[in-house]
Amino acid sequence: MKTPIPGIHGPVALLLLLLSIAVVTVAIDRGRYWWNWWRTRFARRQHWERVLAEQGGPGTGRLLEDWDLEMRFGEPLLQAAVVLAPLLGLVGTVLGLMQVLSSLGPQLLLPAGANLAGFGQVLLSTALGLVVSLVASASLFANQWLRQSQCLRLQRLGRARSPLA
Repeated sequence: MKTPIPGIHGPVALLLLLLSIAVVTVAIDRGRYWWNWWRTRFARRQHWERVLAEQGGPGTGRLLEDWDLEMRFGEPLLQAAVVLAPLLGLVGTVLGLMQVLSSLGPQLLLPAGANLAGFGQVLLSTALGLVVSLVASASLFANQWLRQSQCLRLQRLGRARSPLA
């Protein structure tokens, strides 16, 4: 009778899969958002200057808050994924190791004809969790940096063009 090769399976696999799909979706959405932001920068600047001329500081403050809210989309999910993905991977590895040890029996002996190379697959869930966390971290830091730099640029532009300055 063949022993099953432990790896990523069960509820941990489902949670890691769902989390990885969510992270990749948000990362792609943020990339698309910033690409569109860059493509429409001249129209956005004209809109900013028009609001500044018509409404002054309060209008630009509301507009900047609205844009900042758009820019922040997905950051809470990415922050959660940075923490949760490695922990889920570790839980998957521990569960896989528990299966490996139970398959060895009370004397912890390898069954006849068992392939020891397959037992290393219990670490796949940890590796997957770390990769998901890495993608989430990179996407989160890139989005935060772009958001902060663009908000600062708009604030500086507003102060430079403000009639009170």
